[in-house]
Amino acid sequence: MSSLGKRLLPASFHERLQVERWHVHQFVRTEAMPLMKSGIRVLDAGSGRAQEQFLREELLATGATLETCDFCEGPGVDFVADVSNLPMADNTYDIVLSTQVLEHVMDPQSVVEEMARVLKPGGALFLTTPQSSPLHNLPWNFFNFTNLGLRLLFDKAGMVVVKEQPQGGHFTLLAYQLHWTMNLLRKSNMPTPVKTPLEIIGRLTLGLFLKSILVWMDQFDTERLNTQGWNIMAQKPLLDSKDRTIANDIN
Repeated sequence: MSSLGKRLLPASFHERLQVERWHVHQFVRTEAMPLMKSGIRVLDAGSGRAQEQFLREELLATGATLETCDFCEGPGVDFVADVSNLPMADNTYDIVLSTQVLEHVMDPQSVVEEMARVLKPGGALFLTTPQSSPLHNLPWNFFNFTNLGLRLLFDKAGMVVVKEQPQGGHFTLLAYQLHWTMNLLRKSNMPTPVKTPLEIIGRLTLGLFLKSILVWMDQFDTERLNTQGWNIMAQKPLLDSKDRTIANDIN
């Protein structure tokens, strides 16, 4: 079945209901893309193949030079390599993106250090990763992270965390659980006479109506302790205090 929300809702609101991706995409759009322009080199570390690079066209539209790296070969992948052993020289990129990758690597510390290594002094790393997530992309799903654990990784890599955002609060996480519930229902081996009406009712009540209410309610969770994950912007220290960081361009 095609997405009910996609057929019934305005495109912007339908995108907002994609709670598993929306906070990550908005973080890249509002924090990373304003720094991108002609002459800026960007590495998407752990990019996935073209069909998984949801923001590819928006990134290219900034005028920046985008290069991608992933463990799997395929369309849209410029470098096939492990992100714990990047094939790029030191101090190559102005910006490194790493979205929903760190949970899939065996040695998160070495990966953060590698991304820091290929950044130019003053360059920015934009990293997102789950705190609460079902197992996925098996068997390559090893960790979930708190913001405190991420700070330790960045600190040991010599990076300075300058911005930290939760990927929504408790109600966003509940909305994602509804999304996961619908996936389980769709994949289940229930008898068709039972499964089909449950799926129709579920798509209307859980997947559309209740999910919309939970997304609206999320603004009232001010603690944000029970979040889907974390979005982190970190910078590589300058060699000379007189030099400018890339973020100076919008400050």
